[in-house]
Amino acid sequence: MTQSLKQISESISDIKSSNGSYHIGALDIGSNSFHFVFARVVNDNLQILHSEKYRVRLAQGLDDQNLLDHAAIERGVKALADLAPLTEKLSPDNFRVVATFTLRQAKNAQAFLDAAAKVFPFDIEVVSGHEEARLIYQGVAHYLPPATQRLIIDIGGGSTECVIGKDLQTSQLTSLNIGCVSFARLYFANGHITKQAFKRAILHAKQEIESHVNRFKAAGWHEAVGTSGTLKTIFQQLNLHREANQPFNLAELRGFKDQLINFGHADNIQLPNLKESRRHIIAPGVAILIGIAELLEINSIDYCDYSLREGVLSEQLEAIQFDDIRDRTINSLSTRFNVDAQQVNKVKTLATRIYQATEKAWQLNKKAYKQLLNWAIWVHEIGYDINPSGYHKHSRYILLNADLAGFNVEQQQALAWLVGNQRKKIQFEDQQLWYLLNEASLAKLLVILRLSILLSQQRQLTEHAEISISADKDSINLTFPSNWLGEKPLVEADLTQEQKQLSVLGIALSFN
Repeated sequence: MTQSLKQISESISDIKSSNGSYHIGALDIGSNSFHFVFARVVNDNLQILHSEKYRVRLAQGLDDQNLLDHAAIERGVKALADLAPLTEKLSPDNFRVVATFTLRQAKNAQAFLDAAAKVFPFDIEVVSGHEEARLIYQGVAHYLPPATQRLIIDIGGGSTECVIGKDLQTSQLTSLNIGCVSFARLYFANGHITKQAFKRAILHAKQEIESHVNRFKAAGWHEAVGTSGTLKTIFQQLNLHREANQPFNLAELRGFKDQLINFGHADNIQLPNLKESRRHIIAPGVAILIGIAELLEINSIDYCDYSLREGVLSEQLEAIQFDDIRDRTINSLSTRFNVDAQQVNKVKTLATRIYQATEKAWQLNKKAYKQLLNWAIWVHEIGYDINPSGYHKHSRYILLNADLAGFNVEQQQALAWLVGNQRKKIQFEDQQLWYLLNEASLAKLLVILRLSILLSQQRQLTEHAEISISADKDSINLTFPSNWLGEKPLVEADLTQEQKQLSVLGIALSFN
């Protein structure tokens, strides 16, 4: 059901109604379009109330050096400014914004995010390609019948996601750096559609999916389902003369390609119900889909109207009803790498004490920081399973390169930075820009993590000393029981060394 802007704004004002229903929203900042969706939760089920689409063509402004031009930034910011009145009564607790390929790739993404913050009051999370693929799958899986192994294909403006899963669990996924907007620029420049252009574009798509073919075929699927605007357009065009919509096959897709070639130019395309905004990107989309279908040997493709934004909604609902998927991810990772839970709990106990003593002075009262510290503690020793020597480096590598379901790019990088600097010399990431997280706050989290690990490293000790902890803006003081440090010269030596390391973070450590 589509409602007016005024009606939706009035609905949003009643986030929790008398019958127990409530509202949640999501915004997908895509490479071609921005998609906003607003839903009501009734009896634990989602009811979509309203959706908005803004055609921004963000990826069109990405040059060969991965710099986003000023015009594209302006288009995106204007779309957010137009959307802002609709979201003014939403809150971070019931509204989530995710950005995909273009802002992942853009070296100057910070310029867009800074400009967006002036007109749009919500945090924008840039998600990895794998996280985008997983969310797309969740969007489809929550709205199609369960118990079927499916291959999901989503062709976006800048990237294409392919995922295999059953029920709500994925088994294989990948995000390919090919999209209809980028292919339009590379192979169908100025709207020209030729047989040779299709040939080159299809070959490029095959080269991108080639390395994933064996594992995808080994996993297998019972049905292939397309999603997103490109797949929707293809599906609609190939079902024009049928009484009821049904999956299309590869032969029909190739026939559609020949039909587009006969038009010769995007401006000449005469197809019923084809939106003007699709004229210049339909041929690139068909080329990508043919390349994937031929190499994966897909003969039949159905369509689902749900995708990334619905996946975001579904996970918001899960987080409200059950738990945060990021907690499940961390728990799975710690189990996989045989983390010593007793040691983790020991570090966590001390870290909690230090956090509570410093929270006010260090302004760490934001929930995100407490969560990040807790996750870092749980996975700080995952590198032990590879090699105890330099385990913190192995832990950092795992966290940087693993698929961390639920984590956005910045959260994953922050987690890896904390864990990688839990001991020894502190290293700073080159050209690391923090947007949602504050660099000074992350530094203070690192102080807490390092001290908690340092004072818990003698595993044979069953209890921590009764340490008194105090802090001000740029310092922390630890007071130990009388003679405690004198009986543990190694701990005292470690603390002395730690004073030098923490000074790099701008924190003065004193102890007695």
